[in-house]
Amino acid sequence: MTDTPELTDRQREFIAHLPAPTSEIADRMGVEPTTVQDYRESLRSKGVDLEYDRDSNTWYLTDDRAPKLRRISTKHKGTKTREANELIEAEESVLLRRLRATDPLTTPPRESPDAESFVAVLSDLHFGDLVEDDRGNVVYDVETARECVRAFAEKSLAIRALESEYTTFDDAHLFLLGDIVTGEGIYEGQVHDLEAFLADQVTESVEALYELAVTLAEAFETLHIHCVLGNHGQVRASGVSRQANCDLIAYRWLDDALRRDDVENVSLEIAEATHHLNTEIRGWRFHARHGQDGQRHVDKTAASSRDWRGWREAHRYDVALRGHFHNPSLDWVLNRYPVFTAPSPKPGSSYIERLGSPDVNDRKHLGWLFGVGDSRPVTFKRLIDNRP
Repeated sequence: MTDTPELTDRQREFIAHLPAPTSEIADRMGVEPTTVQDYRESLRSKGVDLEYDRDSNTWYLTDDRAPKLRRISTKHKGTKTREANELIEAEESVLLRRLRATDPLTTPPRESPDAESFVAVLSDLHFGDLVEDDRGNVVYDVETARECVRAFAEKSLAIRALESEYTTFDDAHLFLLGDIVTGEGIYEGQVHDLEAFLADQVTESVEALYELAVTLAEAFETLHIHCVLGNHGQVRASGVSRQANCDLIAYRWLDDALRRDDVENVSLEIAEATHHLNTEIRGWRFHARHGQDGQRHVDKTAASSRDWRGWREAHRYDVALRGHFHNPSLDWVLNRYPVFTAPSPKPGSSYIERLGSPDVNDRKHLGWLFGVGDSRPVTFKRLIDNRP
């Protein structure tokens, strides 16, 4: 028997806490030990194999479907909300407050007149998401997300070497446009789509971004990281605090890691109080936002024209960047100002519909790379995928 049985929320929560003693499971679930025994027997009645180790007083899962059962397991909404808040409160009380008291991580740009700046754009990595095709094969998970970031780093260096035949580069700029982590309660039933919960989402994403940052810092004279928050990083009710966002924790933790290892040629800025960030590269004004507060199209409908022409008037950008919509595009506002929409390496529903096409995953887009010169805001552009 390979199919997984239909489980109740509490049965899935029980599995999520294994391996553990009965008393510990009862405490985590907020029930009596006798109730835990009832959950255990109800799972056995559905054909789920459980065993007990007397030496360690621990119940554990021995079912040959254990990996799939663990992926669909979850915790009670109240338990998950409490644990999410405890994580954020702990991070805010230790990491966020400590970094808030420090000066920004800065380094001056080089920007030699005969050189260009190298720009890399990543968004919507969704660390923690688990995507399976209709045969149960995993097509996106934490390790896939890490591999996508590594591939993006490798492609960045390859494009830098290719373009160096025509120009030289001094500075690099890395834009992180949000939804780096995938969160937990963004939509109904999201817990069934997760491989990792908040703490692990943050840990895994920071490790991957740290490797990318160090790679770019070693390849260029300076690296400047620009960060905006996504909607999936939110972990509390809307309107409570923009700082209750796990993207912010990931960015602050990245800042902390770079300081700890004395990576001196890096600056890092985060848009904490707004949905957008404005910065300058070689005298050109760049406007970055996650994009959840705008239309899918850019300057193609009445609503999108109102948005993007309004933002052009408000922010006076020369180039704009956004994520959120997962599909890459390059559009022009007023036929003059480019807007890069960053892709997501995470497969969407169309991926499953197209199951059977052997090259779908090989052509998954990762991000944008482009150059910025003194006389032109975009000197070249490359949409990067993860093909060899």
